[in-house]
Amino acid sequence: MSNLVWPSSLPQRPTVGGYQERFAETVLRTAMDAGAAKLRRRFTAAPRQIELTFRMTAAHVAVLRSFYEETTGGGALPFDWVHPREGGVAEYRFMEAPRVSAATAVLFSVSLKLEQLP
Repeated sequence: MSNLVWPSSLPQRPTVGGYQERFAETVLRTAMDAGAAKLRRRFTAAPRQIELTFRMTAAHVAVLRSFYEETTGGGALPFDWVHPREGGVAEYRFMEAPRVSAATAVLFSVSLKLEQLP
């Protein structure tokens, strides 16, 4: 596990409908000249992709920006956080910079794309 932790001052659960998970792809597919493709396991463990959307205040966005830019070094360093569906602590890394858009006059919609490390 990582020494860094998702800030407790930020929302811990995504918005309803703001969660998508893609299971790890560990199979290599090879097309054949004829017939079905050949499949073989390439890895025993691989990262899972998770996309999350949160409603945040301007203060939350400022905390997230500091966490992303300074604490994780622009997303380079992993951090620990409770998995939204499974409930256990797991290690994550940003796959891309967070996206922020206005949701209301005082709330922002924040989209994150993370990978859960094996």
